Amino acid sequence: MQFKNKDVGYVLPTLIFIISIFLIPIVYTIVISFFNWNLLRPDLGIRFVGLQNYTKAFRDSFTWETMGRTFYFVIVSVLLEIIFGFMIALSLNTEFKGWKVVQSIILIPFMIAPVVVGFVWKFVLNNDYGPLPQLLMNIGFGFIAENPLLANPNSAMFMVILADVWEYTPFVTLVLLAGLKALPQEPYEAAYVDGASAIQRFFYITLPLLRPSIMVAIVIRTLTSLRVFDTIFIMTGGGPGSATETLSFYGYRTAFQSYQMGYSSAINLISFFLAIVFTLIYMKILGWDNNE
Repeated sequence: MQFKNKDVGYVLPTLIFIISIFLIPIVYTIVISFFNWNLLRPDLGIRFVGLQNYTKAFRDSFTWETMGRTFYFVIVSVLLEIIFGFMIALSLNTEFKGWKVVQSIILIPFMIAPVVVGFVWKFVLNNDYGPLPQLLMNIGFGFIAENPLLANPNSAMFMVILADVWEYTPFVTLVLLAGLKALPQEPYEAAYVDGASAIQRFFYITLPLLRPSIMVAIVIRTLTSLRVFDTIFIMTGGGPGSATETLSFYGYRTAFQSYQMGYSSAINLISFFLAIVFTLIYMKILGWDNNE
């Protein structure tokens, strides 16, 4: 394909925008990851160290700990969001009086900034005046709230996951509901004629036809979950101890508390490659690589 001069004029601003906003920061991060750059030691300068930052990261036991917590956060939160999002989407797929109002209300958490979500859930989980600990005590589950939920290493990560599920389940619902609305009716009409039950129609028609929408929801949520930061920063600051510190949070802490810019870039790029691996695995499992 040959571009004419006027075509280049149309495309050039977009190319400049993409290069400026997306490519330059990525390339800069990749380059920095091969250097030893400590802002607390300007006398050492910026020295090229090759793959030393990556080998250091993989030998660092704390990197593996944060990677494990990241996997736990991503798998549990995305799984719960898909389950709840599916249930809500199926409920909203049947029109009833006031369903548009209900749909709008359900989408509210997704429209709130993650920082605000962190503050909201920090208030909700507060043991002195938060409604959730009070509710648990009133219904006989006070033992769960005996210790502050966000200060307990056994419950802090699940509370962060709870906030994430609350915020992003509406997004999954929106994607799956759009997929449900677009499904063809012919297979359902044929299934009715053959006497298929509702469960059979769900497993043999709805689920297979909705697979692309499920795939989109899983991939997007996995990629965004891998870089979760705002909510954790506000709710727990990575604590108690390091109980809620994920890989992206470790990258932040290495850069802005230890000021090791090269090492932090390597950690963040490991998180980026994990996102690619997750996406390829999903595509393999759900058969997207076969162009079905």
